[in-house]
Amino acid sequence: MRDLTLVKTIRDSLQTLLLHHQLTEKVRLFFKSIRLGDYDKTKATMSAVWKSVDTAKLRGVICNDLPLLPASGATTFGLTMDDGVMAALDVYLYFNGGHWHPCTVTMVEEGGQWWINTVSLSREDWSPEKNQESTSGVRNGGETTRVSG
Repeated sequence: MRDLTLVKTIRDSLQTLLLHHQLTEKVRLFFKSIRLGDYDKTKATMSAVWKSVDTAKLRGVICNDLPLLPASGATTFGLTMDDGVMAALDVYLYFNGGHWHPCTVTMVEEGGQWWINTVSLSREDWSPEKNQESTSGVRNGGETTRVSG
């Protein structure tokens, strides 16, 4: 009986790891396509609401509301959480000069697949240099730019 419990625990852990890998790969493709300016591929990673938006309009939304997204040079991932219907990924975007900006991407499950639904880019500077300059200027509540479907 104990062996069966251990096998179930291992199986559940592997399923969670696989799901989180699938989510991060979808988000990685999303950011890569934005950096390349391929908004048709960008749209292909997004929820049904976003897929119904004209590609030129989507490009305008991203370029006008989230202009830092195409300017980022790399992406790394932090915490990924899901409840089986929605998921949230902490993403960190790298910019020339050594700056990282936090971003949250939420995804929804539609038809057995996961799709990007919301992107929230924080406007806080979390760089170590900023913290060393003055800790009194650190804000607790960050401004965010959010685009959601």
